[in-house]
Parts: sequence; C-alpha cells; structure tokens
Amino acid sequence: MLEEEAIVVEAHGMEAKVQMEKKSACRTCSASSICHPVDHDFVDVVNPVGALKGQKVKVVVEPSLYVKASVLIYGLPVIVFFLAAVAAKALAVRFFGEPYSDLYAFFAACASMAAVFAVIIFCMRKGRASQDYRPVIVEIL
Repeated sequence: MLEEEAIVVEAHGMEAKVQMEKKSACRTCSASSICHPVDHDFVDVVNPVGALKGQKVKVVVEPSLYVKASVLIYGLPVIVFFLAAVAAKALAVRFFGEPYSDLYAFFAACASMAAVFAVIIFCMRKGRASQDYRPVIVEIL
C-alpha cells in the first residue's frame, strides 16, 4: 500500500480534494519539478470516512493500480503501434509493392496508436465516476 498524509481542501459527500505536501525526498530529487511542479499537489480522492475540510487524513493507493494503469497507458499503445506497423507493412508490400511500404506502416502505426489513446481517454472520462483507479482516504488523523 502506498500511503500519504494530506489535508482535505474540499469535501463533497463521498469525494474530496486533498492537498499533499512534498516529502523531504521530493525536495532533493532532480525530477521533482516534473512530478511536483508546485509546492503542493491537489488530488481528487474517494472519501468513505467522511473527512471534512481542514482535517489531516491518510490517503492510500493500491500498488496493483499503478501496474494496471501503467500497462494501460504505456504497454497497450506500444503493442498496438508495433502490431499495426507489422500488419500495414505486410499489406502494403502485398498490394502496392516494396516502395513506400515503410511509410504506409509508419502512418498506420501512428494512426492506430492515436486511436488507442482516444479510446483510453474516452473510457477514462466515461468512467470518471468509477472509483477503481482513485486514491482512498482510509483514516482521519
């Protein structure tokens, strides 16, 4: 379990927005300006404990969610890119000959990867109410 302490900034029923402060390790990291562009991070979380604005809480994220999200966001588009390129190359050689077959493969791979990202974004927005991939407040400190 990945646990962080945060302060509730807004609370609306089963949802809340919390403010997570940078840890000391983040301050010394050279990539912290990319991960944490400002001094505080605001995160939308599930609030089953009924935390109120101003309370300090413990926020938990299941480690398996990181793996699932990483595969979905990184793995799936790469696999689709590769398969589309191979399939388009084979089809281009068969129907149009060798010249420019690499160009067909590249455009097909890019178009299919863009389509995969569009589907992922659509599904994420459609399932925004789903609490499966969101951090959860487990305790009021």
